[in-house]
Amino acid sequence: MTNSCQSVFIAGFFTLTIVGSAAAQGRSHAGDTFKETKVAAWRGDAEVGGKVTDESGKGVPDAKVVFIFGPASDGFFATTKKNGEFSAKDVKAGPWRVQVEAANFVTHRQEITVENKKNMLNVQLKRDNSPELLTRAETLFKEGKNAEARAEYMTVLAAHPELAGINRAIAFTYGRERNHAEALKYLDLALATNPNDSTLLQLAASSATQLGEYPRAMAYLAKIEDASLDNPAPLADAAVNLINKKRSADAITLLDRVILKFPSAADAYFYRGFAKLQAGDNVGGKADLEKFVEIAPPTSGQLAQARELLASLK
Repeated sequence: MTNSCQSVFIAGFFTLTIVGSAAAQGRSHAGDTFKETKVAAWRGDAEVGGKVTDESGKGVPDAKVVFIFGPASDGFFATTKKNGEFSAKDVKAGPWRVQVEAANFVTHRQEITVENKKNMLNVQLKRDNSPELLTRAETLFKEGKNAEARAEYMTVLAAHPELAGINRAIAFTYGRERNHAEALKYLDLALATNPNDSTLLQLAASSATQLGEYPRAMAYLAKIEDASLDNPAPLADAAVNLINKKRSADAITLLDRVILKFPSAADAYFYRGFAKLQAGDNVGGKADLEKFVEIAPPTSGQLAQARELLASLK
């Protein structure tokens, strides 16, 4: 992964504010703390030394070894030498979180307990082939090989759980297979980091509808902000799905929103009229169908059906 991405991952993993002057120096001695305090809470008499290697045992130079002292949520980082060795002196005994990152390697995380002595910490990093796997997954997805693409996506996600966006791609593969239960699982994970993504919300609502989980579907759709819509399709398409499931009241709720936002959207009147007839509201249904016939373009595919329905109401 790129260094810029890794810096974001560190922030998310440790949840702390890095002081620019301290982080830039990369020392593991006095002053090299993430918090601006006179005496760093992590300072003590212990020492941690070790080596960062690749899978062949070769030392990894310039790897960043981040230490966070658990009780204080503060710490420092050390950088490995050409042979992969590093040293962190004057640290406090106790629980620490460690993260090791280097270009083209999977980020390594672990928890350690430092004792009042010289402690050894050897870390072996795995090569990160995620870019290649993602390229292969996208190619497989375009070819319609959903299971194969999903396997590649999941391999990347296992190595980089912080890449939450991959949940979206995995959800799409399940959606293509009409495995709505699994699709929803990964759509929810994707929405956890993108709660206002209207495309994800629409897809989640569609899967929930197919599973018969209508309150859940409506909850997703309620989160789509009308102000963010530039066309009626997200809500109108969901309404059609609900009409097909004979959920006329839910469909009408959505179509009310569509018509309020897009009063000239002719099809919305047709669908709402149909839903009202389905619900037994002939008066309301007739009014909507008449409005549709009035404003619909002559090429509309629903004109003939709307006229037939109106004729049956006379």
